[in-house]
Amino acid sequence: MRFIKLHIEILNWEWYTDANVLRIFIHLLLKANYGFSKWKGYNLQPGQLITGRKKLASELELTEKQVRISLSKLEKSGTISIERANRFSIVTICNWALYQSQTKGKGPAKRPTEGQQRATVIEEYKKNTDNKFDQFWELYDKKTGKKRCLVLWNKLSDADKTKILTHVPKYVKSKPDKQFRKDPATYLNGEHWLDDVVFNEHVKLQSPEPAGFKF
Repeated sequence: MRFIKLHIEILNWEWYTDANVLRIFIHLLLKANYGFSKWKGYNLQPGQLITGRKKLASELELTEKQVRISLSKLEKSGTISIERANRFSIVTICNWALYQSQTKGKGPAKRPTEGQQRATVIEEYKKNTDNKFDQFWELYDKKTGKKRCLVLWNKLSDADKTKILTHVPKYVKSKPDKQFRKDPATYLNGEHWLDDVVFNEHVKLQSPEPAGFKF
């Protein structure tokens, strides 16, 4: 059985009262990849999906204008990032790694009691006061120098943290082989989230562009 986690903090989210933005965001959560996959030459990570404005409008019975405005709000607030191609887009949900990660290979677990659930929620809240670091660590996916990275991360402003979470998925896609990525501490210390992301042109030419979707 597949399901998504919806954190109670969404009640305080800036777009919670915007019906169209909320609908589209939950729809993206439901449609996003739970694992790694490949689609016509594109490597998709957990929390990503390939879609388009027309497709979303059809699925949600909204106008394309409503979809475009809502996606723009989500992107500008750092909730999602969008990598646009000619006929489709790859949407990345920036907080996916923290809230939607799942434990693999352990089989079904016993249902916790109400008291256990409450205790777990409190403990997770305490551990993830700055949960954006966990998002960065999972998205960057080069597990080296975590202690040093955490020290650097805690010196950053909230604005820079949001910029990093928008930049990292694009940077990781440009360096699919993690041995060619900068060490995460080097990335943070050098403020490389301000750099342009350069894709290998040869690789791009090898990836066919599917028809039918366009933002």
